[in-house]
Amino acid sequence: MVAFGRISLAATFLLFIVFYNKYTFPKDKESWLILILAGILNNAIPFYLISWGQQYISSSTASIMLSSGPFIALILSHYTTKDEKLTLFKLIGVLLGFLGVFILIGGDFVVGDIDAIYGQLAVLLATIGYISSGILIRKVRNINVVICSTSMFLTATLVMLPFVSIVEIMSIDFRSVSVMSIIYLAIVPTAIASLVRVKLVQRVGIQFMSQVSYLIPIFAIIWAWIFLDELPNSNAIIALFLILLGLYIRSLKSKINLF
Repeated sequence: MVAFGRISLAATFLLFIVFYNKYTFPKDKESWLILILAGILNNAIPFYLISWGQQYISSSTASIMLSSGPFIALILSHYTTKDEKLTLFKLIGVLLGFLGVFILIGGDFVVGDIDAIYGQLAVLLATIGYISSGILIRKVRNINVVICSTSMFLTATLVMLPFVSIVEIMSIDFRSVSVMSIIYLAIVPTAIASLVRVKLVQRVGIQFMSQVSYLIPIFAIIWAWIFLDELPNSNAIIALFLILLGLYIRSLKSKINLF
């Protein structure tokens, strides 16, 4: 319900912009196929997985999992685009980044916290979905940003609709703080953020855009500490250090292409 609320309300908000500006949707099948697939990978699947996974892990842990995005982007873009190729420093950075993820998951594995492992894997899969969709969005850079985002949210809404309980919708107290939170999530970090993300991906590519991922754990840890009284454990701090170190190393210049 959280994921469906975010996506459907974001689609509604952007539709007003589309109709107000009299934008037109693409008419060719190829563009729609890409937008539908991007909507599933960028919205429907990640929003559900993150909402589900965060029932079992802290917000700071989830943010650290999301910060592995640049490493996933590097590997995928190396084989699917011409944006960036693997070099020696980038390979070292990727290895350090995934070592951090392994430590994060491994700590819960050692203590036998299966739910936490599932939660972390869910967020990691969501990250893979985000990066994969970015590669697809790059292929429709000729489509208006608002149209691109709106199309993805509309298709994601239709995909999620069969899994939503009408009874649960009817029982919602629309004056509650939870509903206000979902409305905020739908408009600011979903609809508006999507416009910014799509514009950047279309203009500079998924590799550059994915660099913002290293900011996610920094802000998330601060907000979690202030609002939720959450502090990352020692494994999370080590994992964060390795991921940030990997991001720094992969940014170093190297003329040695590995493939």
